[in-house]
Amino acid sequence: MTDPRVLIGIDAGGSKLQLRAADLEGRVLGDVVRSHRTWTALPTAAKARLIAEEIGASAWPRPAAVGIGAHGCDTDDQCAELQLAVATLINIPVVVVNDALLLQHAVGRPNSANLVLGTGSILLARDRAGRTLYASGWGWLFGDHGSAWGLVREAVRAAAAAEDAGDPDDVLVELLIKHTGQPALREIVQDLLLRLPPAEWATWAPVVFTAAERGSTAARTAIEAAVDQLVRQVGELTARGAVIDQVVAGGGVIARQPDFERALARRLQAALGLELIVVREPPVAGAVRLAYEVRPDR
Repeated sequence: MTDPRVLIGIDAGGSKLQLRAADLEGRVLGDVVRSHRTWTALPTAAKARLIAEEIGASAWPRPAAVGIGAHGCDTDDQCAELQLAVATLINIPVVVVNDALLLQHAVGRPNSANLVLGTGSILLARDRAGRTLYASGWGWLFGDHGSAWGLVREAVRAAAAAEDAGDPDDVLVELLIKHTGQPALREIVQDLLLRLPPAEWATWAPVVFTAAERGSTAARTAIEAAVDQLVRQVGELTARGAVIDQVVAGGGVIARQPDFERALARRLQAALGLELIVVREPPVAGAVRLAYEVRPDR
């Protein structure tokens, strides 16, 4: 029997599943975090079974509703497919959205552009018909501007161009040499190309910000280009019909780099007249609010 006082939110990310139970007043009853590094490779039916099993195995009462933000739900049809699969298994009201959309629910700001800047990046907003519009999220090789691996990639690219021009960026290169233990920029580039997975060299992003603070032209170029590209993408979503009253952003890159946050906030305001709101609470809070919106007694 379901407990009308209990809601469950789920943030199903690329490497972990976080479940949060809360009451109708938003008080957190508990959290469970499971590592699930194969999430993105699972078919829809397997994802639904995993979610149902985690809900069933929890110590909380059977909830009145479940809200889910799912990594890899890259179209509204994919979200609807997972939503139906989970609802069929648990026989409880369920709503599923792309996990990036949890940001606007976490802060209670509908009509937002939802920007995730972590290892990778993605930008989502909805049009007046409720359809989700996507930008970025193409991965380390083709895009993800402003993400950890995007910033490292572009900073190293700028450093390589400076070296080719006979004007090496000593600040960035010296910091990368110290951080990686490699003797020269060419060896560092080989790490990016051949020796290290992108998720590993993405962890060098703080070096890029430190280099920028110390005067590195290459690092500053990468950061400024990322800000420009992000603002351009928000504008392009608006041109495609997205309803955007503000930009809500989350993820380690934006949350831990105040200078980057301020630069992006200034450009969004100057170019598009939009406020930037950085979400610092776990996105699973947005999933709980989703569950609140679909509870049967609402």
